[in-house]
Amino acid sequence: MIGDLGSVVGVAIGVVLFFGAAALVVVKRLFHICSPNEVLVFSGGRSTVDGRAVGYRIVKGGSSLRTPLLERVDRMDITNMTVDVAVSNAHSKGGIPLTVAGVANVKVAGHQPLLNNALERLLGKGRPQIIQVAKDTLEGNLRGVLSQV
Repeated sequence: MIGDLGSVVGVAIGVVLFFGAAALVVVKRLFHICSPNEVLVFSGGRSTVDGRAVGYRIVKGGSSLRTPLLERVDRMDITNMTVDVAVSNAHSKGGIPLTVAGVANVKVAGHQPLLNNALERLLGKGRPQIIQVAKDTLEGNLRGVLSQV
């Protein structure tokens, strides 16, 4: 009888350990921590931003639990990015061909409402793609400025 009690207790401890480990794995997969140089975007749920309903919520510099099966989590880097800008054969107002090279520091805004605009345009893009978009935009604007000189 004591042997049967020991095996029942052993099985009970095993079941408790199994479910405890399973619960830890589930929580680990649902709990997301945001570092200071990024924002987390939880897509799929409803929230209100600037008085309008949107299908995402933003966590900046904190942590949050993802709603299983309903939300997806994306990370967006908001650190400074260095962009090398070079324009050749840009013609000035007088028709003089110019070649200009420069360096720009670009940063995704980390505050509202600019962060919402950046998320709509850049979410899902990696750092190299964001740098390429910034480079193309800056080179186009630089050509416009040089044509006015």
